[in-house]
Amino acid sequence: MRLNLNQLAIFVQVIECEGFSAASQVLFLSQSSVSKQVQNLEMALRTQLVDRSGPKIRPTLAGKVLLAQTKEVLALADQAVKAVHAAALLGEEPLTVGSTSTVGGHFLPSVLLELRRREPAVRFSVAVSTAEQLAEALEEGRTGIGVTGSPLPPGRYRSERLLAEDMLLIGPAGHPLAGRDLTPADLADETFLLRECGSQTRRQLTDLLQSWELAGARTLDLWGTDGIKEGVRIGLGVGLVPRRSVRLELRHGLLAELAVRPAPEGRTVTVNWTLARPLTAYEQMLLPLLREATRAPAGDIPAPRRPPA
Repeated sequence: MRLNLNQLAIFVQVIECEGFSAASQVLFLSQSSVSKQVQNLEMALRTQLVDRSGPKIRPTLAGKVLLAQTKEVLALADQAVKAVHAAALLGEEPLTVGSTSTVGGHFLPSVLLELRRREPAVRFSVAVSTAEQLAEALEEGRTGIGVTGSPLPPGRYRSERLLAEDMLLIGPAGHPLAGRDLTPADLADETFLLRECGSQTRRQLTDLLQSWELAGARTLDLWGTDGIKEGVRIGLGVGLVPRRSVRLELRHGLLAELAVRPAPEGRTVTVNWTLARPLTAYEQMLLPLLREATRAPAGDIPAPRRPPA
């Protein structure tokens, strides 16, 4: 036999309201109609679900069992409705992924490529912004999913840690300090290439220079991780970048790692999703792909380095 979802919903309301009259007011139905629906449910199940003997309606033992199961069934039905509504957006709304600039440049492309492989019709774009702007977009539901290089402050979204990412100081190939164990004093004559204002990497490097007692060192402002990489490559100075963003250049000897102690702290790549609206079908597909991307081979994404005790 198949249970009637409408009858189940009415039964739950009768139990929660402790009476047919109170339930009828909530449901905007007549009391007789509410009572009839519960009776039909009892007839279908061939058992009494409601104890009508007292001043307040109470569930029988069978009714208590049905009540617990029914709440799960109704919750699944609500999820099904939301999923259908989200699926209706397929082909109508492109997928827009929010991201801070560093993460969007080196972490997202491979994930989006896999999404396109699985769903060739998907249209997507990456909206690059500051962490503050991304948090606002998530809270308002303008962006469904955002990926950042650090956790966002608490708000109307959920966050999940994806991976710990190693940060390193890089110099041009053949730099005389490459391959040595360095102290901050060894870097006193270097020019440090800074990211644009508002960048987390810029803040991290300026904080490092303070902690290394190199606040007076020469600096040069550039734009984006690619700008830092190119500036380092041609000899403008040294820069701080995520290891993942330079793994190919390091592998082929185009850039060199400068191993200074104390080492730069790693950062946490975080995925955040909105609570302001249901996720679309494509957004729901993207979340597990982001999690899969963190399970890349260990040689591709090394664990963050820690300074010796």
